[in-house]
Amino acid sequence: MPRLAIVGIDGATWRIARPLAAAGELPNIARILRQGGSGVLESETPPITPPAWVSMMTGVNPGRHGVFHFLRRLPGSYQTPLHDAGSFAGYDLHDLLAGRGWTVGSLAVPMTFPPRRRPGSWQVAGIPCPLDPELVCDTPETAAAVAAAAGRPYRPDLDYGPWDGDEEPPAEDLDRYDELRRELFAIERERLAAARALLRDRPTDLFFTVVSVTDRCQHYFWKFQDRSHPGWSEEGERRYGEVIRDAYRLADEFVGAVRAEVGEDCPIALVSDHGFGPQLGDFHANRWLEEQGYLVRRRRPPCWTIARTDLGRVLTRLRLGRLARLLGPLARLPILRPWYKRRGDLADVDWSRTRVYQALHGLCLNLAGREPEGIVPPAEAERLLTEVEERLRGLRLPDGSPAAELFVRPGDRYAGPRAGEAPDLQYQLGGLAWLPKDDWEAPADFTGRRHAAISGTHRFDGIFAVAAPGVAAGARVEAMHIRDTTPTLLHVIGEPVPRWMEGRVHSDLLAEPRPVRFRDEDEPRPGGGGAAAFSADQAAAIEESLRGLGYLQ
Repeated sequence: MPRLAIVGIDGATWRIARPLAAAGELPNIARILRQGGSGVLESETPPITPPAWVSMMTGVNPGRHGVFHFLRRLPGSYQTPLHDAGSFAGYDLHDLLAGRGWTVGSLAVPMTFPPRRRPGSWQVAGIPCPLDPELVCDTPETAAAVAAAAGRPYRPDLDYGPWDGDEEPPAEDLDRYDELRRELFAIERERLAAARALLRDRPTDLFFTVVSVTDRCQHYFWKFQDRSHPGWSEEGERRYGEVIRDAYRLADEFVGAVRAEVGEDCPIALVSDHGFGPQLGDFHANRWLEEQGYLVRRRRPPCWTIARTDLGRVLTRLRLGRLARLLGPLARLPILRPWYKRRGDLADVDWSRTRVYQALHGLCLNLAGREPEGIVPPAEAERLLTEVEERLRGLRLPDGSPAAELFVRPGDRYAGPRAGEAPDLQYQLGGLAWLPKDDWEAPADFTGRRHAAISGTHRFDGIFAVAAPGVAAGARVEAMHIRDTTPTLLHVIGEPVPRWMEGRVHSDLLAEPRPVRFRDEDEPRPGGGGAAAFSADQAAAIEESLRGLGYLQ
């Protein structure tokens, strides 16, 4: 029998889940709330998938595990390649418990590509990853088991590139959401079937899975259930107003299925990496930096260039997604196409005259001695950051309210050998309802969202709940940070907590609190120095998909 089950519900917030549970629509989650303890889980800074899930799994801050974004700084370069599991190898809960002799089953947990092979264990990697079922599974046997359960080769996620979630079309096309809804729920149900089969046929001591349909639906369907959003319409609500609640209902079904397989006596935890709320618009940061004289371009689109794509993406853009799926591997046939580049990017920057640029969800200095063509003397760095912050404080949103808030320097939130990999200045816009984006040719620094496919984005308020022997029924935990998750769960199940973990143990969840047992053991290597897990083609496809989902600028 499993000794611990964790069901991640990506992007879940109690602001949606608790009312649904109280109304009897999430019976399995409601039972865990009655039987165990729960609370709001504060996300990582910034509250995005990679740093949040890695902080949850490691119990340390990004300054030690080194993951601040989907992308990472490449020393001595302006390139920002994708992170993978090698960036923090050895730190996470999977490796920790496997080192203590546990078998581990991991399904669709973000930041676990490439999958690890461990004796008696199995792993199906989560995003960011290639969409190839053979590559995301640790062994061919795992891939075959998942395919047999799902009735088709495993799909780790959709390719979101064709959905172009940031583009603001002149009018709403409600029909385009039909296939998206259908595919998102189909993928999650295939994953649910795989979870049931793997739990039944290949049980492990730890089972850890993440439900993604909640996150994706809140990104794409938020405006249809939020009458305050500029993109809301009566017809949109009629057609899609229940999609997000349906996603939570499916997540609840997932929780119930897992609990049925692991048994009532198995400790089970629910975790989300962040909460959710509306996305009202975008701040075109590099455009603003250019206006302020901090960034200079050596060329300006439009211009012709060559882009690489594949047959599947071309067919999907032509609304022939089903044909692309029928073609199977042939859909990955590479195609070179002429591309009329209409928007600028960092490839157009004149680094010899640029002092500040937007990257990694924040602002980075073009620092002498760090960046390849850095021109900002280190002695001037603090003065320049203060100047930029003051100018950001003067920005106003289209409604006239102050735009920027919550300014974060690396030393404010991060500590450790990799804190220097963070952006030099992070900032929050309009309570996270406005996000920094890169449309260099945008008509203004701020542009609103009405018809754009992405209408929801992340907030800091995630969820935590646990039902386990010894946990007080109905207990409420306060001031819990996502880094506290793994140390707290280790304590709940009676496992010692490594002293190198930073997260706080919330022993007040227990009916009879007991002293925390710590273990002196070597801190894992920081990671981040190995070869990239993705080929150039894989990385390009993954980045295009993440861009379509609104995660990359």
